[in-house]
Amino acid sequence: MTDFLADKAEQLLSWVVPDIDACRRLAMEVRTRDPNASPEQLAKALIRYAQKQGATVGGMTGLAASPVTMLPAALADIAAMLKIEGTMAGGIAAILDPASLDDPDRFRTDVLAIAFPAAFSQALRQIGIRAGEQFTKNLVRRAVGKGSVEGIFKIASRFLGAKVTGRTLAKGVPLVSVGIGAGWNWVEVEGVGRRAIAYYTGQPIGVGRIKQLTRSILPKRFGGSDR
Repeated sequence: MTDFLADKAEQLLSWVVPDIDACRRLAMEVRTRDPNASPEQLAKALIRYAQKQGATVGGMTGLAASPVTMLPAALADIAAMLKIEGTMAGGIAAILDPASLDDPDRFRTDVLAIAFPAAFSQALRQIGIRAGEQFTKNLVRRAVGKGSVEGIFKIASRFLGAKVTGRTLAKGVPLVSVGIGAGWNWVEVEGVGRRAIAYYTGQPIGVGRIKQLTRSILPKRFGGSDR
C-alpha cells in the first residue's frame, strides 16, 4: 500500500504545474471582468473563484464516500485540487509578476515552492541553505542554480503520499465526508492563494499556516498537511 501511494504521489505531482499560456489567458479574463481593480484585488478574486471550484470538487468526491471507494475518491480529489491550485498560482503569477512566466524552469520551481512550502524548505536544508520556517522568492531564485528542483519533487512526493492517506480516511465516512471535503478544500485553496500573493509580492511564505487553518475544520484523526 505504501509503495502504491508513493507511485500515485509521483504521478499526481505532474498535475500541479499548469500550462503557462493558460495562466496568461486566465489572468487576462480576470482583468477583463474588473479592469479597474488593483492587481492584488484581482489575485484575491482569483482565489475566491478557485475556492468555489475546490469546494465543489470536495463535495462531489465526498458524495460517493464508502470504505470501498475512499481511495479512488481521495486520488480524484487530490488530482483535481492540484490542477486548481496550480492554475490559480500561475494565474496569480501572471497578474502580479508577469515576467516570472517567461522562464518555464523558474516558473515550475515557483509553483512547486508555493504548493509545497514544507517540502521546499526541507530541500533547501539538504543543499545547505537555511530557510527556517519561511522563505522568499529571492531565496528560491538562489536555490534553483544549486539543483534543488529535483529534490523538491522527491520530498513533495512523500508529503503528497501522506496527504493521500489523510484524504482517504476522510473519504471513508459517508455524508460527513461531503462537508469535510468541501471545507478542507476551501481552506487549502485559501492557504495556497495567500502564499502565492505573498511570494509574488516579495513577502516571506509561512510553512505552517495551512496546517493551522485545516486543523480548525477537520476531526483530529484526519490530520492536516501543509505540504
